[in-house]
Amino acid sequence: MARRVRISKLVSLLLRHRPDLGGLSPDERGFVPLDDLLDSVVKIMREKCSREEVLDVIMSDEERFEVVDGMVRARYGHSFTVTYDRSLPLDEVPDILYHGTTLSSLGSILREGLKPMGRGYVHLSLTKERALKVAKRRKGPHVILRIRARDLARYVPLYRPSRLTFLVKRVPPEYIEVEEVVRG
Repeated sequence: MARRVRISKLVSLLLRHRPDLGGLSPDERGFVPLDDLLDSVVKIMREKCSREEVLDVIMSDEERFEVVDGMVRARYGHSFTVTYDRSLPLDEVPDILYHGTTLSSLGSILREGLKPMGRGYVHLSLTKERALKVAKRRKGPHVILRIRARDLARYVPLYRPSRLTFLVKRVPPEYIEVEEVVRG
């Protein structure tokens, strides 16, 4: 695994799931002081890395990380409770969003809907390509689900923490359709 990927995975672990490993205490929005995170990553990495190298990884991935006024957070993917500033107004919600998953999960999803499964929110993607990339983190075959997002947003709040990712607490099955099955 490339060095930058290892740094990024450690930053994600600390900001999304285990801030305690780095002695970090996120606020209600998931932010920690950037300096504290940089110090923690440098200290935890088995191979030497600099604060500048860690900062470069964070700043080069605006889709996953957000830096504001000396504070940093993961934009999404938390396994602890994070508060987002505001839900999207209905006119800012796309008609359709996508969710990538494994074909083996499809039956339960069509019966029970999409649930956060150990995370705070269900992640929905702006594009099919992004949804497939997310799905491929698990062994396939994969399926791309089409979510009637605007219809869903009439009843539950949706959040947009980054350009390509939307969040919702749950997606009931009546808003889900199979877009495509991807084998291989």
